[in-house]
Amino acid sequence: MEAEEKNVMQPLLMDMDNLKWKVDGIEKMLETLIDIYIDVFYEVEEDYLEELKTIKKERGTVFNSIEEFDRYFE
Repeated sequence: MEAEEKNVMQPLLMDMDNLKWKVDGIEKMLETLIDIYIDVFYEVEEDYLEELKTIKKERGTVFNSIEEFDRYFE
């Protein structure tokens, strides 16, 4: 009788492990979707947009270092 129970239980336990793995994956996907959804509601400050426009206009400028870049936009 024990061998029959083991034969029945083994596939069930494997299925449970597979379901646990799938649920974990779905949970991670939901967390990612929630993060994306929350990011949609962030507002960009107008100063930042103006700074981006300035940077876009100066697209061809080459800087030798990040410090030079920072000084340029201060």
